[in-house]
Amino acid sequence: MGIGCNPFAGVQEKINQKIGEAIVEKGIEAASGGKLDIDAEGGSFNVTDPKTGESISLGMGAKIPAGFPTDIPRYEGSTASIASLSGDKKRAVLAVTVLGVEPDTLALWYEKEILANGYQKKTETAVTEAFFSEYTKGNAKMIMAILGQKTDKGELAASVQITREETE
Repeated sequence: MGIGCNPFAGVQEKINQKIGEAIVEKGIEAASGGKLDIDAEGGSFNVTDPKTGESISLGMGAKIPAGFPTDIPRYEGSTASIASLSGDKKRAVLAVTVLGVEPDTLALWYEKEILANGYQKKTETAVTEAFFSEYTKGNAKMIMAILGQKTDKGELAASVQITREETE
């Protein structure tokens, strides 16, 4: 074998990564009292408070929590970066990134889906490459924000955030 050639280096790196994840998870869990799952390879981490049931997932490829409202539309091909759900399931937030789609096309698609779920549009504001709308259905309010931009490579990219909240 050549100098510095170690066929087990990749395996050792994975082991070290998993050990590091476990140490960070335990430290944060001890400090917060919540259950934490770090996926360093996938670039996300998930926290669930065992007392309240509140959960949040952050990072590209964030996981949608169990019990997440089905009336929040999910654009095919989008990548979640934030997904959170309150313990009582009355407040949910979903932030996604969509590549290669014009922001106005996304705004129309999301509006169609939200209206199809029984919501009514209350307000709308559109400014160059940015769209903000508010919808209501019964005691639920949904706010949608879309911001379009170009990536460093000149690709279209849009950030979409939807917040859904129920009142008493």
